[in-house]
Amino acid sequence: MTVPIGHSNVVVVGVDGSESAQRAARWAAREAARRGAELRVVHAELPLPADALDMTGMARGALHDEAMGWVRDAVAGALEVAPELDITHRVEVNTPAWLLERESARAGLVVVGSRGLGGFTGLLLGSVAVSLSCRAKCPVVVVRGDDAEGPVVVGVSGAPHNWMVVDRAFAEAEARATSLVAVHAWHPPMGDEKLAASVGIVWSELQAAREAVVAQRIAACADRHPGVRVERHVLPGSAAHHLVELSAGASLLVVGSHGTGGLRGKLLGSTSQAVIRHASCPVLLVRPGLDEQIENARRAG
Repeated sequence: MTVPIGHSNVVVVGVDGSESAQRAARWAAREAARRGAELRVVHAELPLPADALDMTGMARGALHDEAMGWVRDAVAGALEVAPELDITHRVEVNTPAWLLERESARAGLVVVGSRGLGGFTGLLLGSVAVSLSCRAKCPVVVVRGDDAEGPVVVGVSGAPHNWMVVDRAFAEAEARATSLVAVHAWHPPMGDEKLAASVGIVWSELQAAREAVVAQRIAACADRHPGVRVERHVLPGSAAHHLVELSAGASLLVVGSHGTGGLRGKLLGSTSQAVIRHASCPVLLVRPGLDEQIENARRAG
């Protein structure tokens, strides 16, 4: 079985006691078992308020006991779906972003739920998402929707580094022995075929040009993964809308994360943000160039 590129054969899952985190732990366990990888369950304990008086350590101890209970529950759920799995865990007082970023340095994948209770609350919509997606040393999966054994869906664009996202999606489809659904959305001029025709724009030519872009992008990756069957969708309109629609019944949706990140701006584009809110399946966020950087580091080392 081909395992997509990562720093090591470790799958990390962040948990916080929520049902979403428990589902993420079970998904991560199945993924780790499929890869023949170790599963590492981590939790960021909330720090006490600066003005809290805890002379006896009882408050800190209570928070730690609660955290360990959440981790034990996650480990138990993981073992239910993958009994032979090698599982380690870590609980520490830290912020979720820093803990997950550090853990990602020895992981092939970081997995989180789509919503949480405590340490990982706000992961998808706030600064933690920006920081993790910008700084994680491996790809990140946000577990959404129901478990399915359908195809892998990928967003295809004309951006220079999108071929890395598409190639990762090919690798994921190959590893799952499933097909790939390539989705490209384009925004037609005038917004309507009749209006476009009224000013001499030939709709079919625009569609053909977009299909050529997708064909070129697919061809650049298909030779590396010859056993993967590809279904193409080249559609006018919103990429997010079409990706969310086609995620129904899919096993994974792969999109690129891009931008400046940090304080200079948002890392996740509007399409990525939309799919991690609304997709019907787990979403894999791939930072273009990351796999290539990892592979180059491996060869150099």
